[in-house]
Amino acid sequence: MALVAGMAIIILTARRPIVGCALLAVGVPLTTALGRDTVIPVLRPNEAILLLVLAGLALHQLWTRQAFAYHQLDIAILLFSVVSVLIPWLVLFLAQSWIDFDTWRAVLGPLQFLAVYWCFAQLRVSDNHLTWLLNLTLLISLIAGVMALVELQDFPSGARAFLLTYFPPNRFAVYDTVYRPTSTLGAYGAVGAFAALNFILALTLANRKTSRRTSAWLTTVMVVNLAALVASLTWAPGAALLLGAATVIRFARRVPRQIWIAAAAVVVAIIILWPAVSIRLDQQQIALGNIQTVDQRLRNWQVYFLPALVDHVWLGSGTLMPNDIPPYLFDFVDNEFLRIGFRAGLFGIGILLVMLSVVGVSAWRCRESVDPWRRTLGAIVLATVLTIVLTGFTAEYLSFGGLSQYIAMLFGLLAARLRVAAPSPLVDRIPRARAIAYGAAT
Repeated sequence: MALVAGMAIIILTARRPIVGCALLAVGVPLTTALGRDTVIPVLRPNEAILLLVLAGLALHQLWTRQAFAYHQLDIAILLFSVVSVLIPWLVLFLAQSWIDFDTWRAVLGPLQFLAVYWCFAQLRVSDNHLTWLLNLTLLISLIAGVMALVELQDFPSGARAFLLTYFPPNRFAVYDTVYRPTSTLGAYGAVGAFAALNFILALTLANRKTSRRTSAWLTTVMVVNLAALVASLTWAPGAALLLGAATVIRFARRVPRQIWIAAAAVVVAIIILWPAVSIRLDQQQIALGNIQTVDQRLRNWQVYFLPALVDHVWLGSGTLMPNDIPPYLFDFVDNEFLRIGFRAGLFGIGILLVMLSVVGVSAWRCRESVDPWRRTLGAIVLATVLTIVLTGFTAEYLSFGGLSQYIAMLFGLLAARLRVAAPSPLVDRIPRARAIAYGAAT
């Protein structure tokens, strides 16, 4: 049965690439928490889905032999992914370290980001198909958000235990005593960031000319994702959401009315979830003028991680943590830049910043485009880049399964849109106000 399903995915993707990309948009976030060997041998379900879609897209390219014009986004993400794999492999090889399966998986991890990016970057879809794909993504965020709320409240009774049986968390914080839901993503930080990014996506789409039914749909998505963000009890994505929302509003030069409904929804969510929120606030001692878990991270960075990184400052330690760091802290670097430092040293940090800069600048340049979808995707991607930078100081969001693939999808969709032929010279001469109206009408 699994073989038949796999062949069907390959054939459908080869015929219609958007089918495979839609399967990635649905399957990856919904199966991230499912463990290895739980559904199929060796692989996680999301990894198996990606391999099947890649096989289908490879067949599609062989059959159609479509030309692929490379963009600076492609080069930046390719360099980031390759360098992030090559440097740690060289470090481990030259040190003659034993590389087991888990180490190989960690070393090759950035290639999954590249693969998902390529799947979406090669898409050639109509505006209607692009709208459908993004709304499908928002639907998945609703499912993940509702599951997070159910898990936190344990309502109905026993729902939490049921969900954790099939979607166990990937790790448990060593200094965090407050329960936080992990939904289908396996990490509470990923739940908060996923909700924040989908709120930003819905907010961006709300700035487009929409029907009353579409407006109600986007409002629902924004409200549920805000509630899920509160339920995650993770504050960094909340701060990033404010920055991302401000970026989108500045990009569009318009404040959609849904933002006020969303603000009211946050208040309602905090009131409903106040027992859990208050425990989280007490645990972090925010009322006393400090944040305990942040202080704990700072102590860990100063006492353990930064001194250990000094000895591997240029090329890192090959994804393996140095021996002078306690083993129970190996999975809790809680800083994107430190983590990439251990992976590939200052070269890795530099290539990460270059990649984010290229993506951010490309997105910013879309703000004056006469193509409404370039402006929309540019706003989403720019807000995403700023979110990565801000939240990167408190967690390793690019290493979270499901979330990193979602980010790669957004980057890929922007690259795909930038490959679309530019509007005709006649449209280019239309004043900006009329050009926007022209784009919305088409």
